[in-house]
Amino acid sequence: MAKKNNDEPAADGASHDRLVTSAEDRTKAAKWFQRARELGEKRQFDYAIEYYVNGLEFWPDAVEEACKPLHGCAVARRQTGGKKPGLKDTMKRSMNDKDAKRGLLNAFWLFGRDPDNLNYLEGVTKNAFRLHAEDTAFWMAGVLHKGLESAPKTSAKQFQTLTQILEEMGDRAVERNEVPFAVELYQKGVDVLNLWRRRVPKDTVETAIKNMSSKLTITKGRYQKGESYRESIRDSEEQQDLHDEQRSVQSEDRVDVLIQKALSEHEIDPANAEKLKHLTDMLCRRERDDDETQAMGILIKAFQESQNYRWKLLADDIRMKQLGRKVRTAVKSGDQTAIKEYRTARLRFELGVFKERVERYPTDNRIKFELGVRNFQAGRFDDAIPIFQVARSDPRNRAACGAYLGRCFFRKGYHDQAIPILQDAIAAHDCSDDEMAKSLLYWLGRAEEAAGKTEDARKTYGKILQLDYNYGDVRVRLDGLPPQE
Repeated sequence: MAKKNNDEPAADGASHDRLVTSAEDRTKAAKWFQRARELGEKRQFDYAIEYYVNGLEFWPDAVEEACKPLHGCAVARRQTGGKKPGLKDTMKRSMNDKDAKRGLLNAFWLFGRDPDNLNYLEGVTKNAFRLHAEDTAFWMAGVLHKGLESAPKTSAKQFQTLTQILEEMGDRAVERNEVPFAVELYQKGVDVLNLWRRRVPKDTVETAIKNMSSKLTITKGRYQKGESYRESIRDSEEQQDLHDEQRSVQSEDRVDVLIQKALSEHEIDPANAEKLKHLTDMLCRRERDDDETQAMGILIKAFQESQNYRWKLLADDIRMKQLGRKVRTAVKSGDQTAIKEYRTARLRFELGVFKERVERYPTDNRIKFELGVRNFQAGRFDDAIPIFQVARSDPRNRAACGAYLGRCFFRKGYHDQAIPILQDAIAAHDCSDDEMAKSLLYWLGRAEEAAGKTEDARKTYGKILQLDYNYGDVRVRLDGLPPQE
């Protein structure tokens, strides 16, 4: 069967061929991916995502090399407060572009900035399917399946679209004689349909399940006896392990088996970074202190042996996550002594972590911002102010740095200095009605009130009420201002 050049993607439905990427294009893509990994390790997630997307233009089917690490960067970016795409972003980067590759790259860009958005997951899946980037389409179909499973609200159209893609991809795989892959696709289609049936029991879903199941049974029957059959069974077992590793809910015994398997693979090849990362991910799956402590020990050992700071960074991330969980548990219990103890322990640890990271990555303003936040939380305003002044040169954190700077000056009693800082931050913020906008206005009003600029404070508090009538204590403060003369 003739291979298709990467520069000439198959037209929708015109061929059963896979998209094939040339060695030259893979080499070009690898350079982008390498730089993306470096940026990701430095926690410069926006730039890392851009580099992954640029590389995917050359190699759209690079699942292990780009799709999965891009997903990791997207999740980490979300956890650190990264902004979601705005209306301008979605209009500029259409996922419905006539060019399937351009639609795919646009969808990946949006997905990188909002990895839980089902529309973006579907956009990647559909465009990869159109482009015949079969591995990417199948991988993202799995991510979308998990998203549909955890989403509180879904539509029949979302299930219908995903199952149609999986079925047509299965048909294409059969035509290419990729029988094991076809089985995976049909099986995934049956899994999605079963989820759809649990959500919305309908006769049409039952019919679709019967049809997909029939294709699955027929395709399985195409396996040959002998060695090829045993190999297919082995492949099936490996795929089941991979499937279970990606599931969010599993039995304790099954997780124990997967951890032991990952541990054995790591012990055989301890220098393999991918196996090490996979092991620690599995150990952290259940959010159990003993497993996480084991993961941290493995990572610290790897750091000491290799001097690769990436492993120390991951170990510290796990510890910060542990301490955050302890704080949330204490808050839920209402134990004020425990709340104070764990918050203090978390803050002390995070101050040390981000101070060390700034020393390691002195030009990374995102890390400086995080250190500034911890200094602010600790009441170290004199330490926080110069850090925020430097970190605000990064446009991604400009408004947030301005907010913290204004509050630092406010806490020190420098109200007149806080006012222009907060005004500049408001002007730099590109959204006028989100939580950041309301927070900036609130502290501007507080600074104006404290500086004796009553009429300015009245106007600022009034703007907040127009956005959110029940925001904080704004009404109380507005009512408490001296009456207008």
